[in-house]
Amino acid sequence: MSWLDKIAKKRLEELEAHPELNSDKFGEKMSTLYFAVVLLIVAILILLFWYDIEHFEIWIFPQR
Repeated sequence: MSWLDKIAKKRLEELEAHPELNSDKFGEKMSTLYFAVVLLIVAILILLFWYDIEHFEIWIFPQR
């Protein structure tokens, strides 16, 4: 049995043990999670940029 067959067999066993991994709801949850992570990163960057503009004594972003 090749390594690819072993991986496919293992993945099929995981899907049979956890059918929620193959459902549409799982995909929706993951897309919501990705959106939340991206939104958090953007919010952090905006706050860092604002702090960098307001406080000139601390340089967060170089070459100003």
